[in-house]
Amino acid sequence: MITKTPPPKKRAPRADGLATREAILAAAEAEFAARGYAAASIRAICRRARANAALANRYFGTKENLYRLVARRLFGDLGAPMSALARTVTDAASWRAAVAHWIDDFLFMALPTETPQRRCAALFRHEVSSPTRFHAEFKEAFGKPVYLALRDLLAMALPGPAELDLWTTSVWSQVAVYALADAKWLDVFRPAGAGNREWADKVRDHICAQLFRALEYKESAPQKK
Repeated sequence: MITKTPPPKKRAPRADGLATREAILAAAEAEFAARGYAAASIRAICRRARANAALANRYFGTKENLYRLVARRLFGDLGAPMSALARTVTDAASWRAAVAHWIDDFLFMALPTETPQRRCAALFRHEVSSPTRFHAEFKEAFGKPVYLALRDLLAMALPGPAELDLWTTSVWSQVAVYALADAKWLDVFRPAGAGNREWADKVRDHICAQLFRALEYKESAPQKK
């Protein structure tokens, strides 16, 4: 009688292995944010993580894969809530709240006080100033949904596409300038003694005040489902 040898059982991932993977990923975020894709290296990332380079290859394969994962965590996770704002609108008050929320979320990334936001803003600057071969992919996957979320909101107060594109670009550019500025320029923009959160609130309120004086929610505006 021939007996089949049972296949070997798969090992469950070790807790210390998961911790090492996360440490490498966090170090990659820091390295890519500080140096950009081209100048960053797996060796430097592993030095930050105090991990062996072989483990980085095992967990992530290539620097390209690691960079894509970092971009997905930074751009995707922070931008996703903005894409759903149009679905929260039911009347003029909720429309104004949604527009303010979009501006606030963008400024939260651009005028950061927390580590993920600082790294997201830094990676954004690198991709704009020195685009990588992933630039078009990131723009389509992460930038376009955020832009269209604003456009959907403004469409609820504007009659035609030409005016809509102008308003969307105008509001986008007012907040994007902060995301493109490095820490030294942010110090120039921000009044002495004002913290990032305080200044972001004032910028948001200023943009909203101008916008709401010029635009008014239309009750018949189509809602996003």
